[in-house]
Amino acid sequence: MTSSKFTELYVVPFPTLLGDDADGSLARPYSSLKRALDHVEHKYYRSMTSLPRRTAIYLYPTYHFVNTLHLNRAHSRIRITTMNTDMTAFYEELIVRDHTYRRLSRASISGGMPITHWIEIDDDVYKAVVPSTVYVNQLFADDRRIIRTRIPMNQSAYLQYEAPLNDPNQARYGFQYVQGQFDSIPLNDVMVVVYHSWTTSHHYIDQIITSNRTILFTNPSDLPIGTFTMQGKRRFHIENSCLALVSNSFCFVNETKTIYLKTNGSYNPNNIQIITPIHEFIMLIASTDARYPINNIIIDNIAIQHSAWNIGRRQQADSQAAAFLNSAALYIANATSIIISNVEINHIGSYGIWIKEGTTNVNVFNSLVTDTAAGGIRIGQMIASVSTPTTSIKIISNEVSYGGNVFPSGVAVIVHCANDVIIADNSIHHHRNSGISAGSVLGYKESYTSNIIIQNNYIYNIGQHILCDQGGIYTLGIQPGTIIDVIVSNNIVYNTGWASFFQHYGANNTIVNNVFACASVNPAPHSDDTDPDGDIHIGLAENHTSIIFTRNIIYDTFQGEKHSVYLSSPNVIAPFNDNVYYNPYGTSLLFGSQQVSFIEWQKTGQDNNSVIADPLFIGDVNQCDFFT
Repeated sequence: MTSSKFTELYVVPFPTLLGDDADGSLARPYSSLKRALDHVEHKYYRSMTSLPRRTAIYLYPTYHFVNTLHLNRAHSRIRITTMNTDMTAFYEELIVRDHTYRRLSRASISGGMPITHWIEIDDDVYKAVVPSTVYVNQLFADDRRIIRTRIPMNQSAYLQYEAPLNDPNQARYGFQYVQGQFDSIPLNDVMVVVYHSWTTSHHYIDQIITSNRTILFTNPSDLPIGTFTMQGKRRFHIENSCLALVSNSFCFVNETKTIYLKTNGSYNPNNIQIITPIHEFIMLIASTDARYPINNIIIDNIAIQHSAWNIGRRQQADSQAAAFLNSAALYIANATSIIISNVEINHIGSYGIWIKEGTTNVNVFNSLVTDTAAGGIRIGQMIASVSTPTTSIKIISNEVSYGGNVFPSGVAVIVHCANDVIIADNSIHHHRNSGISAGSVLGYKESYTSNIIIQNNYIYNIGQHILCDQGGIYTLGIQPGTIIDVIVSNNIVYNTGWASFFQHYGANNTIVNNVFACASVNPAPHSDDTDPDGDIHIGLAENHTSIIFTRNIIYDTFQGEKHSVYLSSPNVIAPFNDNVYYNPYGTSLLFGSQQVSFIEWQKTGQDNNSVIADPLFIGDVNQCDFFT
């Protein structure tokens, strides 16, 4: 349907449905989203003297397997969404008669490919061969992630290497292992994941020198392995060994292009949808020039699924917040006036969304970003000044959950270099690193991060004792010569593996009207693990006010003789007042760099209008329900 100002295009992903006689109309829909986008681009270049028509592209609610989709400036003023019930019904009888397909609740734009023709080779063990161009490191079965094989097989256990290498440069490429750790393991396809402090590094094996038990990798870590022995505990694990198949796991042999899958016996892979991601980017909304941005895009009521990750054999795969990853399922750059609403982004190989430089007025509302290999939403870039920085970004009323499945250092929502960002009313949970992180510069060089508001978020089950140096909310850096006011207000943060709030560099940040509960209380996996941070932690003492901490509730649930409510380096400037502290088990609460009692803490002039008292939550606090 086309009017003078508005065009509707329809996409039903079955090429044989109507043959080549398609024009995108309701009666003759396109068979791919790419053809619909080509239609829009063609119309744009035919009418460049006038404002492009608004175009709505309606997708049939099934899988749309795509190559990377690139929306450029010619695609401005379009909406991509799922067909409504009436539109869907128009095609239902014809599709059911001629095609075997999976009807979904909404259209799924997938960067993967189905894996079929599985052959059972043992009890509950199947194999399938993929094309020569495909490398399989993720697998999804009926909308759930199948784990890549791991040694140790217990996901909470680790191997420990014997010692770092003496040469600091060579130590980025290997370590001395314990006798027997690599015996009988085929080395061509396995990956070794090494745990440091706030990162992991991911390595391919170059050689093993058995005479001195040295393993060498083809690609380096960022710092020498063993730099953070206290935090890393010499931990590593091995991935993708076919000797480690357990229920609901897979491995991949690249030489024969064969996937081996062990099920739990409850399903046959030939009878369900098995998908492996192929493309690192699923959808790019990006002009080639920030001076001429793509604009006025609405993406709503669809799913974006199955993006890949890829690490080159010489590539350093180790950085803060998994920032070495250069892709995202939904990538936005050189764009303005973008709305992402009611979108489900899941089964992802890196970050779900990356809002990069050259963007302004980008809004992500009411969406779900879940099951990501790294983090959820990434805002800005880590590099220094760009001509058109990321600005005016709103991340509101979303769920960002279950991240860090491959790269644990990924952060649920992270702001690097960006201005005027609101992160509000989100539910953020089950990530292995911080829930929200703002800032990207260690120290006081110009950071290009300013005016960040973090409020009314619900942040829980963060950290999980995998990495160090993290928090439910983590702030980093200031901009010299100015004041960066990061406002953290009205958030609920609980069940964090480390601190509920952690600041490492920063100035004049206001922490107000928050609930911080159940921090650092989950037992560490190993008896010699580093003690976690307590509830609130400021990492460095500086000659300015770090934070203003007021009208917050700290609900500490540590059961023991004493526990740190607030831990800081000596001489930190951070006024505390009008707060409520409570531990229901009678644990003594400690404050400040000297870890003194509340009475002694008040004698220093801190928290004079604060109390230790039951906050009288009306919900069931044992279920982390504070307000019902």
